[in-house]
Amino acid sequence: MGLTGKISIGGLSRRMVTAVVLAATYAGLVLVLPGVSYGPFQVRIADVLSPLPYVMGLESVVGLTLGTLVANVFSPYGVWDMAIGTLCTFTYTLVDWAIGRLVGYRRLGLVLVAVINSVVVGLYIGALLIGVMAGGGDPPMLFLVLAAESLVPMSIGSFVLVPAIRRYIARGG
Repeated sequence: MGLTGKISIGGLSRRMVTAVVLAATYAGLVLVLPGVSYGPFQVRIADVLSPLPYVMGLESVVGLTLGTLVANVFSPYGVWDMAIGTLCTFTYTLVDWAIGRLVGYRRLGLVLVAVINSVVVGLYIGALLIGVMAGGGDPPMLFLVLAAESLVPMSIGSFVLVPAIRRYIARGG
């Protein structure tokens, strides 16, 4: 707070608020829809937010990673999902952010982000968490299932939400 008693929304404060809002939104969407958010057959609606680091700053990586951690506190896979799921989100959001910085905004980048995110989810959540750690089935098959399922929200996020957020940012939002 400054001398006027108002909260500053510039610089670091704005970035922290963005991270907190993304974390709360992600966790909220997972917790409101638990039946489709956990397990070998899931379409995590919150994952539409996951490609945002492609056009946003590192605060989006932090926010989405924290949102995943909070959401996975309630996962039926317990501490394993808290660790592996959070690492999964951190990995693909950091990669998305790096792709956005290295190649800039391109239509091909949107495809790349959706596919990479889905493959990472398939590996971490399908094969490693559910297949190996939880003994929930055949890891290669779970990889394919989870990668395919996560491609739906990742694609919506990449092709609908990312361009909308990019336009908003470009207008000075």
